[in-house]
Amino acid sequence: MEIEHVKGKIMEGMPGFPRQYGPVRSDHQPGIPFFPQETARDFVLIFLLVAIMFFLSAVVTPFLGPARSPQISELIVPDWYLLFSWGLLKVADIFPQFTIGAGTPLKTEFSAAFWGDLLSGIPVIFLLVLPFIDRGREARPAKAPVRSAFGVAFLLAWSFTASLYSIREVVAQRWQTPNGSPLIDDIAMKWFFVIPPVLVGLTSYIGLRRLGFAPMRRWLVPYVVGLTAIVEIQAAAILLIPGWLGPQVRPYVVELGVFFLVLLAPMLVSSVAVFAMTESKARKWIVRSGVASLLVFAALTAGLWFSSTANRVGFVWVLSVLEPSMNTLLLFPIFAVVTAYLGVRRPYSTYEYLLNECYQCGKCHTVCPVTKVEDDALGGLNLVYNTFKKQHDGVPLWTCLACDACSAVCPLDIQYSDYILEERSKVHARMAADGGSRE
Repeated sequence: MEIEHVKGKIMEGMPGFPRQYGPVRSDHQPGIPFFPQETARDFVLIFLLVAIMFFLSAVVTPFLGPARSPQISELIVPDWYLLFSWGLLKVADIFPQFTIGAGTPLKTEFSAAFWGDLLSGIPVIFLLVLPFIDRGREARPAKAPVRSAFGVAFLLAWSFTASLYSIREVVAQRWQTPNGSPLIDDIAMKWFFVIPPVLVGLTSYIGLRRLGFAPMRRWLVPYVVGLTAIVEIQAAAILLIPGWLGPQVRPYVVELGVFFLVLLAPMLVSSVAVFAMTESKARKWIVRSGVASLLVFAALTAGLWFSSTANRVGFVWVLSVLEPSMNTLLLFPIFAVVTAYLGVRRPYSTYEYLLNECYQCGKCHTVCPVTKVEDDALGGLNLVYNTFKKQHDGVPLWTCLACDACSAVCPLDIQYSDYILEERSKVHARMAADGGSRE
């Protein structure tokens, strides 16, 4: 009977039943216009906030004391939320400095100050142009992995590394070897300024694509195996090439080799897992190797640091090898394991991922022909939402006509009929495997 109702277009006379389908339909429900209602309200709020700022700046004048003496503090830095800009100004000296149009009114000096100002403006410029380049309706990170990975890498990771580079003098002064030389030199800090954001961006992209159920093995294998190969080659060169290690570090070559083994073990396991294992099995081995390596690394560090003064000095010399190469020897193992896990994990079923987009507008319930004739399907998003939540007696799974009327009006293009057919096939497959049949 339900099929005849759909074929005869009986339900199209009902209120709310659409007569246009697909993304080009014009029967969208009207909303509140942006102009002049929303713009007027926004301008009122803006003017109110500006008035409050003017009032506070005029009435509550902050006290300005004497200038701070350089002898009082070892390093004068801006507030924490401006440290990233301070670091960008400091790193600007690596860019070429030259002058264009010397002796003319159009003289332009590309100095360190110019490059610093340009770098400091990049995050602000990105925030300003984002509303104009992001015009799509999709806001979920997994649906826009490139944009999301870029934002995470440069607005978060890049800000953090730039903030750390801004206090490079403090790092060099506080982290020193027993002979007084800094553990981390300026070259390592500048590479730290570049490599972590790139790794964060690649890891975020792979994880977001996998979250959207895209197969990422062709990304994982070269990425994880490549990082593993780099760490292996560097560790072998440090231990085997004569003269690489100084005379102070040579007595602790065994401890250094143990640390290298602990760092390499989870990378090797992750490389084999993403290359030759199924996703569920690979995920288990990646988690086990990563947790075990972390625990062993912490145990070795604590054992060397708290056992005796000699071992503590030996651990400092081990750090003198690891810290200058922290971008490769320390960060590569972490990102290899984390990326391998994010690239093979299965967070939940495909339909659950899609239905999480649902904001319960009710259009699918309005157009469903079964809800018009069956008492069990009345109320709420019974056929769609309750089938997904399994809060029913199984009736919606078999009463659905798979007519795709709900999918046609869904603002988020959730294909409910695909889920229904998939679930039915699973039931039939289980029956066939058990040797049974549906009466």
